Amino acid sequence: MEILRGRKQLLFWIPAALAAVALVVAVYVQIRRPPTTRRALYIVGVPERGAELFYGDKQCGICHSVNGSGGRVAPDLSGKHPGTPAMGWIVTVLWNHGPGMWRQIRRKNKPYPQLNAQEMADILAFLYQASNVERDGDPSAGQRVFNDKGCVRCHSVGGAGGKTAPDLSGLAAAGDTTAWTRAMLNHAGSMVAPITSTLGQWPQFSGSEMNDLIAYVSHSAPQSATSTSQIPGNADRGWTVFQGRCMQCHSVRGQGGALGPELGPERDLPLTTAQFASVMWNHAPAMLKQGLESGISAPQLQGNEMADLLTFLASLRYFEPTGSPLVGERVFSERGCAACHGSTAEGTQNGPALKASAEAYTTVSLTADLWRHGPRMIDRAEELGIPWPTLKATDVGDLVSFLNAPARPK
Repeated sequence: MEILRGRKQLLFWIPAALAAVALVVAVYVQIRRPPTTRRALYIVGVPERGAELFYGDKQCGICHSVNGSGGRVAPDLSGKHPGTPAMGWIVTVLWNHGPGMWRQIRRKNKPYPQLNAQEMADILAFLYQASNVERDGDPSAGQRVFNDKGCVRCHSVGGAGGKTAPDLSGLAAAGDTTAWTRAMLNHAGSMVAPITSTLGQWPQFSGSEMNDLIAYVSHSAPQSATSTSQIPGNADRGWTVFQGRCMQCHSVRGQGGALGPELGPERDLPLTTAQFASVMWNHAPAMLKQGLESGISAPQLQGNEMADLLTFLASLRYFEPTGSPLVGERVFSERGCAACHGSTAEGTQNGPALKASAEAYTTVSLTADLWRHGPRMIDRAEELGIPWPTLKATDVGDLVSFLNAPARPK
């Protein structure tokens, strides 16, 4: 009997051990998989396609504008920068203003735009990146920054200023902030010693100072009209730049070096190119010193690589927000969703069950479903006398986690 019992235990533990080994191998393969195949895990939507949909087939631009480009019937969708989490902010804006949008579409007898999950992802990506377009700086304030920070000691603008370093007038021609940022990165190594020697310290930038400085050095250059539908940079190319230039020191989602800070979606990255230039400039001495001590040379970017890199880093904040299913259950009840769909989203006679079945919810698929069924939901809420629930940006990750969690046994 003891031998039989031992054989039964062996028959149990062999498959268990094999399953454990398979799991370890799967995790190892996932970690070791080349980064180019893993980028899709945290970049969703193509902003260029989103712009084409917004201004083209889906006709959002007839009513809405983005950075002034488009219709004037409804609000400009880039009036504020996205909060954290970025995806949650954009989704809740669409949700909270849904009733007004849908009623206006009905009054105008316009066809209701249909969006599948991929199209929704592309439009959301476009709106997120368009919200980060640089605002015009103040050239007068920029001249004060140029003088106060000591730039005038070495550099000139339009011939006025120091002569020991290049004139900066053409560096950010037509307000090209990415060219300015690229030049600052590429030349920081040669500037640290002479600047700290001349000024006694490394100047720091805050607020809008960098944007104003760029406006000052470029104000005499011809300004070209910019189109919101043309998003500068490409996230795919930017991921390649990141792997080749930045990944030795920085990581994304745990993949990469540990010398510099993690730059993944959880980190509060600068939203605009000028803000990024400020952060990079402020930390340049420490960054270069760490690299030198570790035998890592400072990166040099060429052509459009800075624009691509910044687009990639911006896209990381568009990552799916995480949340708690327990908090999501409370939010589901407090926001009024349970009134129609049941306390555990099991469904009632007033609304269908919402628990994920074959495919888990993502923020994008949830938003696409809300958009598709929104008009009917509004009608039903009015029939029942139920107010339209208002969501917060931080609710979205919790709600998605709650809807994806297995239904509790009754």
